[in-house]
Amino acid sequence: MLSLIIFIPLIAALGLLMVSRDNTAMIKVVGVGAAGASLSLSLWLLFSFDTASSEMQFIQMFHWVPALHINYLVGVDGISLWMVVLTSFLGLIAILFSFNQKEGFRNFMSLMLALEAGTLGVFLALDTILFYVFWELMLVPTYFLIGVWGEGRRVYATMKFVIFTLVGSLLMLVAILSLTMIHYGATHDVTFDLRMLTHTHIDPATQIWMFFFFFLAFAIKVPVFPLHSWLPHAYVACPIPALILLTGAMSKTGAYGFLRFCLPLFPEAVDSFAAIIGLMAAAGMIYGAWIAIAQKDLKALVAYSSISHLGFIVIGIFAHNGTGIEGSVLQMVNHGIIASALFLIVAFIEMRMGTRSLNELRGLSKVMPVLYGSFMLIMLAALGLPGLSGFVGEFMILMGVWTSNIFSGLSGILVLMGGLSIIFASIYMLYMFQGSMQDKPENLPEGLTDIDQSEFRLIFPACLLILLIGLYPKPFVDRITPSVDSLLHLKKTVNLNAGEDHH
Repeated sequence: MLSLIIFIPLIAALGLLMVSRDNTAMIKVVGVGAAGASLSLSLWLLFSFDTASSEMQFIQMFHWVPALHINYLVGVDGISLWMVVLTSFLGLIAILFSFNQKEGFRNFMSLMLALEAGTLGVFLALDTILFYVFWELMLVPTYFLIGVWGEGRRVYATMKFVIFTLVGSLLMLVAILSLTMIHYGATHDVTFDLRMLTHTHIDPATQIWMFFFFFLAFAIKVPVFPLHSWLPHAYVACPIPALILLTGAMSKTGAYGFLRFCLPLFPEAVDSFAAIIGLMAAAGMIYGAWIAIAQKDLKALVAYSSISHLGFIVIGIFAHNGTGIEGSVLQMVNHGIIASALFLIVAFIEMRMGTRSLNELRGLSKVMPVLYGSFMLIMLAALGLPGLSGFVGEFMILMGVWTSNIFSGLSGILVLMGGLSIIFASIYMLYMFQGSMQDKPENLPEGLTDIDQSEFRLIFPACLLILLIGLYPKPFVDRITPSVDSLLHLKKTVNLNAGEDHH
């Protein structure tokens, strides 16, 4: 089942290359069919999932490279479950929005499906080498999507993104191989199975550099301040359909990596560095929000707001308690929905007005009441209004940070910094909304129309989920809790004294 979720989009991506470039109807059918099938299966997964269990479920395994003990091994738990559902949901929205793509439509659609498959693979892989393969697979389509179909300084943006990401990836590969060698030293058993490796006790001094290598790879992907400098360039240059997957799902792979690798594998290193990482994340929250206030380009404004919101997710993870981590996982889902919806709204405005500049937008609400209503709801969720999804995650994260033992004396300062970034969020979100929607209309083009039915269908699920999670988050949190508890109470059963403990 899990393999189908990953490979249906991947096989469709390869299959599209056999279809004629001019056969747009067929390309659309394959694209929507593959993304729709992946979403249907992930929803089936959601309803079949045993909420009481903290174990990996729906595990599939076969020997991939037997000589090296590398297996194709996938599974899902409460932490990855929502990431899979989110990615397949955003994948379908992004594919549907790709229909506006005129140039190189077939190749664009193929790369979008490959990007979705790579991201899903990262969330499901339990073999560290398989994880690395999918991690790299995400990079290839993104490189071409930004480099070929992007706008502005797209070549600069894509080169910067690739260089940053590759450095992190190579360090992660070194750490992955070292991890297996350490496990082999303890058990004389070669394995890349993450479930086994998390039980290996690693010497605290070794933990520090290994943690640093993993942390760097994931922190670049999130990104954590000050490793964020690729993001504004990449986001502004990126075409909107690819950006939906990039901000909604791919940025979450870094945060997911912290939860799947850094916390369980290197507890002592996490203890040592959590306060520093907390300060980095909090600085990013304020920095991103502060810079967002200064933006005139709507796309750049949402890009900088993402740096701020992703900082929230990181600080919740390193609070290292149930409330903080559950809030972060929920906020990953919320940010994926809200940020993607905001980028869609920016695209709808640009398609009609020919500009994204706040200096040239005024009074759109008079002509576009449906967009006005949708925009208002999504904007209020983004600034954390109680009763909407953004509030629940941020509140849980701040509670987690406040009660965190690992941040100890810094908790109060970090919560204050978080509160300050929420105040800034209110400023830039209202500034963005009022600047484009309200005031007296000026220079509105003739024949300006509201969003049509097909566009409203793209944005309606996000509006529905914002209300649903905001009013009743319990079913979402219930599926996360057992896995988070298991992560926090992990026992290291494999000792480093060679051969003492055979598994």
